[in-house]
Amino acid sequence: MRNEAIGFGTYRISVKSQLHVDALAYAMQNGITLIDTSTNYASGDSERAIAAAIQQSGIQRDNLTIVSKAGYIQGPLLQQVQSGQLEVFDLVPYQEGCFHSIHSDFLKSQLTASLQRLQTDYIDTYLLHNPEYFLMHTIETADQIEIARKEMDRRILEAFIALEEEVQNGRIKSYGISSNSFSKAPDTLHFLHYTHLIELAKEAASEVGNSQHSFTTIQLPINLLEKEGLKCAAWAKANGLRVLVNRPLNAFDSEGMHRLASYEAPENYETDKEKLLMAADTYSLSELRTVVTDLDSIKGRFRWPGAAEEALQRQTIPFIQSILSRIPDQQVKSAIIPLLNPFLHSWLKSVSHLCSQKTLSYLHAQGYQEITHPIQRYAIQWLMNRPEIDTVLLGMRQKSYVDDALALL
Repeated sequence: MRNEAIGFGTYRISVKSQLHVDALAYAMQNGITLIDTSTNYASGDSERAIAAAIQQSGIQRDNLTIVSKAGYIQGPLLQQVQSGQLEVFDLVPYQEGCFHSIHSDFLKSQLTASLQRLQTDYIDTYLLHNPEYFLMHTIETADQIEIARKEMDRRILEAFIALEEEVQNGRIKSYGISSNSFSKAPDTLHFLHYTHLIELAKEAASEVGNSQHSFTTIQLPINLLEKEGLKCAAWAKANGLRVLVNRPLNAFDSEGMHRLASYEAPENYETDKEKLLMAADTYSLSELRTVVTDLDSIKGRFRWPGAAEEALQRQTIPFIQSILSRIPDQQVKSAIIPLLNPFLHSWLKSVSHLCSQKTLSYLHAQGYQEITHPIQRYAIQWLMNRPEIDTVLLGMRQKSYVDDALALL
């Protein structure tokens, strides 16, 4: 019997990482059978990872529920569009590096590519991936809303017709919409109205001669700090739709981004720091000493661990690399390099720990006084206990994360 209270979200999963494939196969073998992906995750390597994990796990394809999505145009696909090699209709140039379309021709071509990468004959549920990008691109002022929404409905209807045809063809079993906009207040400019979507699905089914529509699923962000989407989820459940929740631990509010998870303090941070400082002094590397002391002084300034990781990747690590490139003595480099990764790793763990302490205090101030560490256990169970929600999607890039999820089940 399937237990789909928790699904495996593959946003940051790639076939290029055996660790990821192992975790996914392990999840399948231990009863996590709903797998969520998208055409643009890791430029298709997420879908390839699912195919590899199915083969590795020995699990029969029919015992899994695979959900994929289409709409984004990024990476190599965007390069084809920009170079004129690929023509896409109803193109939305959302931002640099990211275009979007839900045109029927594009959806069908993306479905073909998804099936090839997944090495399967069908996808259980195929979702339009954030179709509200059209609204975000088009609407700047309130007087533009009415016309834009009419055009949005036209595009969704055309997409639904294409997906109803694919249900006829057997390439998908059902379809739906994944939208961040479902979690917004109805009076926001780019809110994607949902109460008429079933009527659009019925019209699409009638257009292609299907006796009933196959619009079955919505996906949206909901978490402890973003609860507006519960209204959409309640509507969906009342109308017989399945509700998948993404971003259960990454929350946005007026204060910014919050990681709803607890992290333990690293045991070796001070030791790793002192070893690197001692080496910097031994070899008169004043710039390296400054980097270490600066990082130490700012580790308590972050609210979101991802911001610290991004700062390392974009600024600190390139600067350290430039320092190393100017050291002529290979023996000095050989002494310094083994000390860098342990320090940077323990620094990031220290930042994450401090962030989780702040998050816990913030949640208490928001009325969740009963929460203790680990925060993620409460946050996920809170979602699992909501009657409006069928599946909570979790990123599980290693087996230990899968074990944590299994413990919740």
